[in-house]
Amino acid sequence: MTLFISDEMVPALKNILAQLCFALFCALFGAIYECFSHEVYSYYMIYAFAIPLVLAVLPLLVIVVRGKGIPHRAFLKLWNYGTITLTVGCLLKGILDIYGTTNRLLFIYPVISMTLYGIAVLLVLPFKTKRTSAERNAGNMYTDDQVTNTLIPNHEIEMKEMV
Repeated sequence: MTLFISDEMVPALKNILAQLCFALFCALFGAIYECFSHEVYSYYMIYAFAIPLVLAVLPLLVIVVRGKGIPHRAFLKLWNYGTITLTVGCLLKGILDIYGTTNRLLFIYPVISMTLYGIAVLLVLPFKTKRTSAERNAGNMYTDDQVTNTLIPNHEIEMKEMV
């Protein structure tokens, strides 16, 4: 059996490798930090490594294995930033739990993370399907020219033609 890696898959595989390294770093950081925490533990610290695995590596690995189209680069970057933000928030929450204190500003990490995830999904939605003009018009009563004329006033079309 021959493994074929297309040029499109290389960024996705690099992304998977980077997220695996980040998850390994989080696991090592949590283990070392808890060794010096005088037997005080935090589940946020213990399981912080799972966030990059579940939210970044697993979905992208499924996409690569199934052979589906690799997501847009902007989507990957925003999704990674969201994953990193959520992971750092969990690590900070774990550090504060071990220290024995709280901080009211920790709620911002999940909020920022979910915002980045939402923007990433919104970026991908327009690029998800590419239909031909015939496919678009199959279910519509209007042609592309009629839709264009209703969306753009005639004087703007004349201005564009003049330029």
